[in-house]
Amino acid sequence: MASVVELKASRASAKAVGETRFSRRRASIITSAAQVFGRKGFHGATLDEIAARLDVTKASLYYYFSTKEELLYEVHLLSMQGVIKGLEHARATFDSPVEQLQEAVRSHIQVLADDYEGAFLLQQEYELPDAFRAEIVRLRDRYEHMLLDIIQEGVRKRLFRVKDARIVARMILGAVNWFVRWYRRDGRLTADEIADAYTDAILYGLLVTSKADAPVVSARVLTPASKAAARRRRGAPINGGRG
Repeated sequence: MASVVELKASRASAKAVGETRFSRRRASIITSAAQVFGRKGFHGATLDEIAARLDVTKASLYYYFSTKEELLYEVHLLSMQGVIKGLEHARATFDSPVEQLQEAVRSHIQVLADDYEGAFLLQQEYELPDAFRAEIVRLRDRYEHMLLDIIQEGVRKRLFRVKDARIVARMILGAVNWFVRWYRRDGRLTADEIADAYTDAILYGLLVTSKADAPVVSARVLTPASKAAARRRRGAPINGGRG
């Protein structure tokens, strides 16, 4: 007769196996949903099509997800978590802001290429209910702030010539996110080759190549108040008019 300890261990093992199966099944549903959403759009796709792709009934999908909107949110979440993880890895692995930025851009593009359908849907966050959209926006802001930190550190170390770090961060984000609009897996260039082109263009545009290129001021984010103060020091009208 099994002891209480053995019974508890057996139940814990069975629970772990069950949770693993649940997680795998859930992940496969998210992947299939991304493919269907990517091909037909959120409104054009149906749960019936997602279920058929998995060879299951629509009713079985409700065991894992309550609505189509929840599925779209999970697709968004997976992509956002991927690019954030890549950026965190770049910051933890390299000391130089130049290498951090290079690896962050490369990782971002690779994540988008690997999760092409899900990444394409990041452009459709407006389809999400408010609570889901707010979480995706929070993650996107977190990513932007980490990218901003890298750029500002590069300016402090006189490696980047940048006047407004926030504009540069958003420019980089816009460029890499737009990648999914034209990328084709069977296209002329691989994702790695495209990543090389992106990092070359971005870094050659930012890098200080001589002392003359070095920024005179740090890459601070200018607030309306600081901009107004700067105009007063120059004697310019605060409202930007002709005076």
